[in-house]
Amino acid sequence: MIQRITNQISVFRDDMYPYLGGGNKARKMMALDSRIKDENYSAIVTTGGIQSNHCRATALYSKKNNLKCTLVLHGDRERMFIESGNAKIIRESGASLIFCNPCEISGKMDFAMQAYNESGLNPLYLYGGGHTFDGGSCYISELEKLIDSGHAPEYIFLASGSGTTHAGLLAGITKKGLDIKVVGISVGRTSKKAQNTVQEFYEQLCEKNNISGTSTKVIVDDSFLCGGYEKYNEEIKQIADDSLMNYGFALDTTYTAKAFYGMLETVKKNNIKGQVLFWYTGGIFNYLAK
Repeated sequence: MIQRITNQISVFRDDMYPYLGGGNKARKMMALDSRIKDENYSAIVTTGGIQSNHCRATALYSKKNNLKCTLVLHGDRERMFIESGNAKIIRESGASLIFCNPCEISGKMDFAMQAYNESGLNPLYLYGGGHTFDGGSCYISELEKLIDSGHAPEYIFLASGSGTTHAGLLAGITKKGLDIKVVGISVGRTSKKAQNTVQEFYEQLCEKNNISGTSTKVIVDDSFLCGGYEKYNEEIKQIADDSLMNYGFALDTTYTAKAFYGMLETVKKNNIKGQVLFWYTGGIFNYLAK
């Protein structure tokens, strides 16, 4: 669904995706559905923060399909058990929770995988953020649908985290042979690290999907990090607080309000005149978290 909010800016409402609470993480999780069933996976191990949209979608998918699920979580354990939003959904899903420092994630995931294997299950190791070829490829399809429906913006802005959605959109643009600038507003990484991640995955997606053509430039702007992941300034907070009243959808300070603020500032600073599309990846549960 495309929603126009000004004469220049429209919004792709990925929050309207009708499964697993919506948003890009739900869409990417459902893109794995066929493979999970075809390969008879009986458990999933993945990771994220305590308010992770990806972990919420994975936990709900696992419960719906009677799969065991272990979430390796980084963040404040006490917050996890008192906050609402994604944290509440995760708690009520019945998923097994392992808390650790970010440097311990890989080892904890390996431990959970080994435990499932030893119990006779067939676990899927799922990278944080739903960073899979299936998840990236579904955004190639969504970009094609967008263009085929008559929407061809000159700029696309989005919150850039794991980079899967960003890379998928870029691959779709290359496949269609278009000149659309995709600007990722980083929610946690430096520009250099984020751009390298997106570039690598974009190239892999193009190769896997037999896409050839002029390479599309990867742009990730870290000017709006405000100190890092989950950090924000007063302007971002105000955009989030007023988002339902002003736009009819919820922007959260960790992801989408930060990206929305970055988009508005970039358009103004660079005097961008062309049509702009904000790819709203979802955020109602983070908005309701506290």
